[in-house]
Amino acid sequence: MANQDVFLQDDHKLYWHLDRVLADQRGELIAPIYVEISPTDRCNHQCIFCGLDFVRGGGHVLPTDTFLTRIEEMGRLGVRSVNFSGEGEPLLHPDTPTFIAACARAGMDVALATNGSRGDAAAWETMLRHLTWVRFSVDAGSPEVHARVHRGGPDGFARAVETIRQAVSLKQSLGSSTTIGVQYVLLEQNLDDVERAIRLFQDIGCDYCSLKPFSVHPQMHGDSARPVTAEEAATVAALVDSLQSRSPMRLVFRQTAFRAAASRRKAYTACRALPYWAHLQANGDLYVCPTFLGDPRFRLGNIAEATMDDLLFGPRRREALRLGREELDIGKACRLNCRMARINEFLELLANPPQHINFI
Repeated sequence: MANQDVFLQDDHKLYWHLDRVLADQRGELIAPIYVEISPTDRCNHQCIFCGLDFVRGGGHVLPTDTFLTRIEEMGRLGVRSVNFSGEGEPLLHPDTPTFIAACARAGMDVALATNGSRGDAAAWETMLRHLTWVRFSVDAGSPEVHARVHRGGPDGFARAVETIRQAVSLKQSLGSSTTIGVQYVLLEQNLDDVERAIRLFQDIGCDYCSLKPFSVHPQMHGDSARPVTAEEAATVAALVDSLQSRSPMRLVFRQTAFRAAASRRKAYTACRALPYWAHLQANGDLYVCPTFLGDPRFRLGNIAEATMDDLLFGPRRREALRLGREELDIGKACRLNCRMARINEFLELLANPPQHINFI
């Protein structure tokens, strides 16, 4: 299979942030490279694979004025990227386009993960001037399968497809460099729709389609999503391989993640990745990891009550990072194929060097 994963979605990118890695190894408290942000916990879809359904629907939205101040602080402190995603649909917050523009002005790369149900032409024009990438969660190639998996109403699929068409068209007219991708969480419920989806998004003009395995969040409420077997994943991998040479759209089959899902084991013994990212909830609480939302041990505080300096460089964060390294039971507490899995595998190797390291 030709490597189409030019974004290293199935790997990690700490090689390009070795200054932070070295500082962390010296015991310094570093700013996260990446922060995931939930502008709201409301969502108009009820996806069967949603890993954050347990914190959804409280009616929370990030306070605009406070958050705009915290954006400036994040940029000044050295946060390098933010992704508007998380608990709900980010574009249900009316000021998300404003947040995206503010993050770019603060010097951070900005991304958006959306179900494609919201955003008019003016909003998309604003966002496409600032986004590094946007990824649409569609997970289907037909209205019937989309309704089964996303549960976004009878018109959900048509709305998502129209929004993607609009974004691609605006990108071209603006000369935008935003990468437009589509994500496909591979399930038993959408297994037969893969080829139809790939051909549709190729025809629209998307830059890539990424296929990834379903990962169970330890706290999620939903239990109807069915992961594919290793044999089914191999069949899809062969299909992707056959389509790739004829597709101008990049096809990213997350082979490493599928192998880890099949093995059902984690190739690391501690979470050393927590210093490199953070998660901001719609209620303003900042956590070091979204697996532990609601767990006070990993909550750093609230943006309405503290500055980012205090939250990121205070004693609570230092203690939360220590817990991840020294006390967390990775086998029981953490999700398989978590977002930081590949980073943790790399950091595990650095923490346990082989003999004769100078013989390179």
